[in-house]
Amino acid sequence: MTDEVRHIQVLMGPYRDHRLSVSAADADAAINDHWAVDPNAPLDEEPHPPLSEEERTHALEAAQAWAQLQWDTAQQVPPPVPPPDPPPEGGVRRDMKPDDTSGRYPTRNIPDKPKADEPDTDKPKRR
Repeated sequence: MTDEVRHIQVLMGPYRDHRLSVSAADADAAINDHWAVDPNAPLDEEPHPPLSEEERTHALEAAQAWAQLQWDTAQQVPPPVPPPDPPPEGGVRRDMKPDDTSGRYPTRNIPDKPKADEPDTDKPKRR
């Protein structure tokens, strides 16, 4: 399955003022993160409002992260290992190993059978 290739005009980051051919998913992400535009798209009648400082910082960080990923891929650097899943709510992990591996758990213990000379008072007698 081949991925659709699209062109983007980079506005900020290491590839600023370059036209790049990227996958459709990367192009959509770059355009949505505001660090690139589609050079073949029709011009908007109303210009895009200026980015706030926070949006500009996010766009620059996204451009840097994408460029670093491209560099690492080209250098055959493995991607970083994601952090392990957080522990379940409460922050306590339970040890699921049994205390007694003999198969006799305290909740399953059956009382000892009465001796033959002692009467069995716990069970009703059958007739």
